[in-house]
Amino acid sequence: MMNRRLGICVAAAAAVALGNSLAQAGDDPFADVVICYDEGSNPAPNYTDPTTALYSPERFTGEGVFPGVVSAFNPPFGVDEIVSIGAGGHLIVKFNTPVTDDPANPFGIDLLIFGNAGFIDNAPPNGIVGGVFGNDGGTVEVSVDGITWFLIEGVKRDGLFPTIGYLDAGPYDEKPGSSPTDFTLPVDGSLTLDDFMFLNNDEVVELYAGSGGGAGIDLAWVGMEAISYVRITNPGDPATTPAVEIDAFSDVAPEVNPADLNQDGIVGIVDLLILLAAWGPCPDPPEPCPADLDGDGTVGILDLLTLLGAWG
Repeated sequence: MMNRRLGICVAAAAAVALGNSLAQAGDDPFADVVICYDEGSNPAPNYTDPTTALYSPERFTGEGVFPGVVSAFNPPFGVDEIVSIGAGGHLIVKFNTPVTDDPANPFGIDLLIFGNAGFIDNAPPNGIVGGVFGNDGGTVEVSVDGITWFLIEGVKRDGLFPTIGYLDAGPYDEKPGSSPTDFTLPVDGSLTLDDFMFLNNDEVVELYAGSGGGAGIDLAWVGMEAISYVRITNPGDPATTPAVEIDAFSDVAPEVNPADLNQDGIVGIVDLLILLAAWGPCPDPPEPCPADLDGDGTVGILDLLTLLGAWG
């Protein structure tokens, strides 16, 4: 636990050492290092461990108290799941692998921020959407070097797309689902609250189209090709501004063209040769059959036509 208003802010050399102890092993899409945390003047009591903002967003919450899946109506709430930033406070995290402005990313989104917002449920257990709670705001800034910062205008860390942990779970299920959502896939940013009004949980999940939610950021908005640092600041008045809660940060994964069989970014002669070499019935599962583009169990003329249609 940290002293109120004191926080943890480390110099660059110390941050590297801290990151070595806090980072996940290997190359993952989530934030790896806490660089600086100032809890501010009014954080939520006991929610002042900044390392909870590292690693993957939560899929299941309330263990030992009120266990339940994380859904659009049941956000994470554990003290070991989210970190609170009171008025005047901030949190800075670093990605060991930079987040890039990749044109292949779905909807042009490069970075996702997960909080603990949720849709208002007006008619349990149907999960009718009546708005968003926990939409506390806070400012979002990004940086290449942790020194020069660029403000992302109009993005709230707890915005329209609350976290969803599973595709096959009800909004308040007490056991995890078996089909996890994708925390590197954004929701279509053109959707508005009107699109979600009066939808039940299954309809919300369908509209997410496999995504686990999160507030989306396109680095092109500030003209940046890549960033390594993200800063969330709560600039509000402690008398009137609630704390900001953060669960996680994620680097969006680029869309994969299934016809690009060697994944070099181009559908061409090499992919054609791979498909022709796999011609005929697919091997028995669990052996993969990537050239079976239409999923009918055979690599044949329809797959060839699909590949030629994606040529280039």
